[in-house]
Amino acid sequence: MYTGWRTSLPERKGHPVQASLSAPDITCDHCVATIQRVVDGIEGARFISGDPASKSFVVEVASGATLDRVSEGLAAEGYPLGDAAESTDAASVPGQHDGRTPDTWTPAYRVTATPRGADVNYDCDCGCDAGFALDRSVAEQPLEDCCCGKQMLVGRDADARLRGAVGDGHRIDLQTVTMPWGQPIQAALAIPRD
Repeated sequence: MYTGWRTSLPERKGHPVQASLSAPDITCDHCVATIQRVVDGIEGARFISGDPASKSFVVEVASGATLDRVSEGLAAEGYPLGDAAESTDAASVPGQHDGRTPDTWTPAYRVTATPRGADVNYDCDCGCDAGFALDRSVAEQPLEDCCCGKQMLVGRDADARLRGAVGDGHRIDLQTVTMPWGQPIQAALAIPRD
């Protein structure tokens, strides 16, 4: 657990304190949004701001114990606190910033049943856990976006619909995934060309 915060938290009984923290595994705005969700879900903590470029963020906490809970919650979500210079070697993390170009990267999908259909997720090469929430009650669902510009569609004619929506500036990865109810279905991902 990261404990360097103790020296930067002044004692101000009954008053929240802002703490500037860093997490070396922050890579994008999606990471910051995940951190915000975790922090805002902890009683006595509030997310103030975050910056993916510096791998840092600011929180307001009611106590050192609250900051401990923030640290534990973030570690559980994959964002342990630490020095931003200690960034994980991305090449050692499967599916994350592994040096493959948009022309060679291919997602590995995970399909999970939901009450309305299924989630089709993948570990994006930008570092996000991205995907598509298929709702079987909706005839024609909109595209879903990743923070890095990839767009995804799952369903009948997903390939044709996605190609029509994104144009020529993308490579389309097309795979067939099997839904929890046994139906094979198209998963199409538009990957921007650099």
